Amino acid sequence: MIYIVIIVCLFLDFILSYFLPSYFNQLNLFYPMLTLTFLIYYYQKKSNNYIKIVIFTGILYDLFFSYICLFNVLMFLAISKILKKVDKLVRYNFFIGLIMLIFSIFLYDLVLFIIVYISEYNMVTFHDLIYKFSHSLLINIAFYLLLSIWNINRFFKK
Repeated sequence: MIYIVIIVCLFLDFILSYFLPSYFNQLNLFYPMLTLTFLIYYYQKKSNNYIKIVIFTGILYDLFFSYICLFNVLMFLAISKILKKVDKLVRYNFFIGLIMLIFSIFLYDLVLFIIVYISEYNMVTFHDLIYKFSHSLLINIAFYLLLSIWNINRFFKK
């Protein structure tokens, strides 16, 4: 069931990014990263195969959205490692998950910004990074809240 939800999230990311452009230097109110949001939400499940799910999702995300080979696999793994470290320090709950969502989206956008900036593929500014980050938070926090309200964990029974 988890893989179906991930594929649905990828499909939603694809549809929303098709209708709502998600490149730097484009004016847009929403930048979907629903798959990353779901992975952060799903960490609360404490699944034994979480790393496999993260790798699977990263590979699919690379195939559909990225031209940088294994970028998303490495980013998703790094974010999951950070989630694990935070979970050891404080008990992972809704609010910690929300803070980690904000941090993870910023980290993802920052690393992507640095790669784009260094490669000189596109002229980007720090303002573009802040704009993309602030606008990606709107839809992703709403999706995180929707997942929490709907309590999607009830579908993942062992």
